[in-house]
Amino acid sequence: MESIKTYLKEIRHIPLLKPEEEKALAKRVKKGDEEARNKMIRSNLRIVINIAKRYTHFGLAFMDLIEEGNVGLMRAVDKFNPRRGFRFSTYAAWWIKQAISRSISDQGRLVRVPVYVSDMLARLKRTTEALTQKLGRMPSLTELARAMKMPIAKLQQLNSWISRTSSLDAPIGEEGEDQIKDLIEDTSNESPETGLSRAFDKERVSGLLDHMNERERMVLDMRFGLNDQRPQTLAEAARKMRISRERVRQIEEAALKKLRKLAVAQDTTEGA
Repeated sequence: MESIKTYLKEIRHIPLLKPEEEKALAKRVKKGDEEARNKMIRSNLRIVINIAKRYTHFGLAFMDLIEEGNVGLMRAVDKFNPRRGFRFSTYAAWWIKQAISRSISDQGRLVRVPVYVSDMLARLKRTTEALTQKLGRMPSLTELARAMKMPIAKLQQLNSWISRTSSLDAPIGEEGEDQIKDLIEDTSNESPETGLSRAFDKERVSGLLDHMNERERMVLDMRFGLNDQRPQTLAEAARKMRISRERVRQIEEAALKKLRKLAVAQDTTEGA
């Protein structure tokens, strides 16, 4: 515990990088500049802390989560290309989450799941999937409890049981065909660009929206909360625009592709 406090105290005062500094350092890293690489890593260690906190209930010690996250951060520094239009913090978050998730999956100890808990977990999985499809987002604890006709307290106990065991590979369901890790969002097969599509730098996006048509601007505004509003789910955006969720997703995807091309073109112009 003392080592964590010391570590947090050490990195707390490391200044964050400005966008211009990120780009300059990233270019030096690509040329093999080790000093620039180390500076980029140190300046973003706090991102790892913030992300690691979200995974403290899956059986690994906090310091282990931090170490795994730092591995992801280093990978992000080596792979980062500022010309794609993303801020480094956004790009790094994807690699950090992936590194931590894989570590949890690899090191999570197997624990036998009692039959009655297995049945409830399987039911929870089915209900979660059904509500997610219906609502266009992950359901809240209250919504799950209502759908399963189960007291919230009991559902919380179930979630607590999952956290305590960290049995990510333990089989659940009548035939044992599912695993607890199936209840956790899996981004291991998602490309960084896909995982980052929701996190464009708002300030930069705002400057590029003039190149969008009205419908594209509306979708991006709602989905990203660009006007300092809460980001809307696909279902919420579809309801407001009176179109299907799939159509909203298609418009969003097309708009994001356009944004990427515009961002690359802008970087090329600035670097000329």
